[in-house]
Amino acid sequence: MTVVKVPVAAQRHHRGRRRMYGMVRNPLQGSVVPFARRWHVIQEIDLMRLIGGHGRRLALCDQAERIADALPHRPDATTLAAFLAALEDQVVRGEEAEDAFLATMLLNGRDDPLAQTLLGHVRWRHAADGAAARELIAAFVEADVRVAPETLGHMLRGFFAGCRHAVAFEQLTIVALAGHRLTADAGALLADALAESAAA
Repeated sequence: MTVVKVPVAAQRHHRGRRRMYGMVRNPLQGSVVPFARRWHVIQEIDLMRLIGGHGRRLALCDQAERIADALPHRPDATTLAAFLAALEDQVVRGEEAEDAFLATMLLNGRDDPLAQTLLGHVRWRHAADGAAARELIAAFVEADVRVAPETLGHMLRGFFAGCRHAVAFEQLTIVALAGHRLTADAGALLADALAESAAA
């Protein structure tokens, strides 16, 4: 039997191609992205959906602030229903996948105490936002609970202040843990998002 020896260089080239084209699933985007992009370099497309979600939450915070400013007058039924549906979709249910995506992107398979601490704080802020959103939904929709305008205003302001801080902290966490892995376009996208968060 003839044994064919594969040159070492060819073996390395083959392994390199497997690493280059290995695919993993992005839990936030629900799509398949290249292995190398997930773990080694963070490109603009990797952050677009995440940053888009931040923008929608900041817009929701702006709406909550307008509702608080207008009290004791409440929004019309259509506007209020859309606001409460957005609270449920974006805050109560929408942040679990975001937590998983951040952990995958930022931990990069490492046991990093700083990263674990920062991501733990992000998760805590998301949980606090979710609890505040659930309380708001209950205050608006439960017919047997009539919340005083002053109390409702306090609840709204607590929600949008906490949510804005959570968005800013999450973006700063990405900078702290993965700033060196951001491409120029990804860095520019994140810088713009940070500026928006600071202005909110």
